Amino acid sequence: MLRRRAVTALILAPVILGAILIGPLAVYALILVVVGLAAYELSRALKPLPFLAALGAGAIPVLLSIPYEVTGIMAGVCFSLPWALFWLTGLPQTRTLRALLAILLMATWVGASLAHLGLISGSTDRVVLALIVVTGPWISDSGAYFAGRLAGRHPLFPTLSPNKTVEGAIGGLLMTMLVVGWLAYEFLSFSIPGAAVAGIAISFFSQTGDLFESVLKRILDLKDLGSSLPGHGGILDRIDSLLFTAPAVYYVLLFI
Repeated sequence: MLRRRAVTALILAPVILGAILIGPLAVYALILVVVGLAAYELSRALKPLPFLAALGAGAIPVLLSIPYEVTGIMAGVCFSLPWALFWLTGLPQTRTLRALLAILLMATWVGASLAHLGLISGSTDRVVLALIVVTGPWISDSGAYFAGRLAGRHPLFPTLSPNKTVEGAIGGLLMTMLVVGWLAYEFLSFSIPGAAVAGIAISFFSQTGDLFESVLKRILDLKDLGSSLPGHGGILDRIDSLLFTAPAVYYVLLFI
């Protein structure tokens, strides 16, 4: 898992940073590509949902966030309900809980979360923030991995993720506080308490995002949600933490 996270960070970081340097429209274009890959994966994992139904549910919050920012994200999530109704009434074969779940997941878990990355791309400190969003989960995983290997004794959630330990989670938290906290203090002019809160938030939401997808895969009885990245599962398997950390970074910046 750690190796895969590292590879993901090494790939995503320069791609996202490059898009940010080009401009917000490039970031939104990249986000829509990721939404498309995620929609393809969920439409296959949660059949019989049509690809276009999943794509629309994920894209609407992203597109509305361009002119209306957070208000647009919330409106896009609300529109996912009539969007779902359109497909459920038009195609009888889609009237399943799995199809409805996929539409709601695309709107809330994928579209709304990635739209916050688009909002970050318009901020003055967008490069540092993007670096934190992409590498924060890898930093947290690294701290958790080494702390778990050295001192892990107590399972964190044995029925969900047997390899995760309380000691590992604390190690990930401390590592992220140090690295992300330093970045926030040095480059974002955060106070020391504010930088510590930023590190805690990134680690907490990164680990939560990973656990969320673990629960989802157990519910669906799937090893991976997709296979669009050969040798690394699907796009959702690689950005599960990013989907939680992007909104976290945005709101930490807003409040701190």
